[in-house]
Amino acid sequence: MDRSKGIRTLGKRFFASIDKIPRAPPDRILGLTEKFNEDRNKKKVNLTVGIYKDAWGQVTTFPSVAKAQRLIDADLVLNTDLSYLPITGCPDYSEHVLNFLFKESCPLSGPKLLKEGRVSFTQTLSGTGALAVASKLLALWVSQTVWLPQPSWSNHRNIFRSNGFTNVKEYPYYKDGRITVEEWLDHLRSAVDKNSKTRDCILLHACCHNPTGLDPTKEQWKQILDTIHELGMIPIIDMAYQGLESGNPPKDAYLLRLCLDESLYKSWPHGLFVCQSFAKNMGLYGERVGSLSVVTPPFQPETKDNVDSQLKQIVRSIYSSPPGYGSRVATMVLSKSFLKMQWYKDVEFMVSRLSQVRKEMHELLEWPSLIDFDRQHGMFYYTGLNPKQINALRNDYSVYMTMDGRISLSGINDCNIEYVCKALKSVTKTI
Repeated sequence: MDRSKGIRTLGKRFFASIDKIPRAPPDRILGLTEKFNEDRNKKKVNLTVGIYKDAWGQVTTFPSVAKAQRLIDADLVLNTDLSYLPITGCPDYSEHVLNFLFKESCPLSGPKLLKEGRVSFTQTLSGTGALAVASKLLALWVSQTVWLPQPSWSNHRNIFRSNGFTNVKEYPYYKDGRITVEEWLDHLRSAVDKNSKTRDCILLHACCHNPTGLDPTKEQWKQILDTIHELGMIPIIDMAYQGLESGNPPKDAYLLRLCLDESLYKSWPHGLFVCQSFAKNMGLYGERVGSLSVVTPPFQPETKDNVDSQLKQIVRSIYSSPPGYGSRVATMVLSKSFLKMQWYKDVEFMVSRLSQVRKEMHELLEWPSLIDFDRQHGMFYYTGLNPKQINALRNDYSVYMTMDGRISLSGINDCNIEYVCKALKSVTKTI
């Protein structure tokens, strides 16, 4: 056969030569950052990536993290031991993150789960790594169907497809400035067969939904979880922004608390997956510090042991073991009460600054939804701008935002807020 046309094997297309590999499309967010870096306009503004910057546009280290780093630097053992970590991560990190997630954030139900040995845990390469490991485990042994909200973080689909999910579906989440809970649940009820031998997974944003910033109310979450539980679906909680809604990290774990409320749900018989990150709420972006917790059903101690073994094999096959420095920093912050108190203040300050940006933008733009904190909160603001307007912002003003209309508020500061708002006013009036 003509090799240039490729070879089909097991339903997939393979090419006989490396020079026949097609070009992949650029990442929807990081690809824009590459264009931003090439832009020569001195007034250019990057509103794409979710990295917190201060009021002067600088990426700064949280005071709690800086203090933790100084303590680590002064500790000769911590500072000089560059050994490999165990496959599933540093034991101290595991202990303190489990305590943070299941004791501090879920004090009524979490301690019981830990005491019963029902939480399988591994340190991961931030939240993205947690999602990748979780999807690999599920695709190998449990399910290859997952439901994502529409819209969702652009990388979600990529992660699940790359790790074995052959069926990535969408449920309606947002339309015309509101969350479509009824449409969402009606869609699941009509599409998911609760009597099927195979189980569908469903991805849930714990808080500060990316990209819309809109979350269900606690009453709506109860309705949603009731339906998911009834249909026998497997929840995968993406908790990347814990703390960025209220300014209090434990408080923002309300979805996890609700899931673990045994008065409502005796158990999740097919497991509950919690993908967590310290990138945003500790500013440990480049250190890639996160975790995956798998809550297993009661009275099945062998299930946790089996999950533990499979997680180790998956991690070993991908990156062998996680990096150490970031986990040391997070452990130090979580283990020292004075650092943890400072961390909570740091998160509260960050949320306060983002709220102030919303208020100042509202004064300049007079967009009511900017300060409607019951509707949108967190690091992002969903503008509703169309692709033509977004392209005009980039081409005419060098203001970069993602094509879905999401703005990263932390990219706006005292030096550029008037320029950004002027540009937004211009494109919304003329297009």
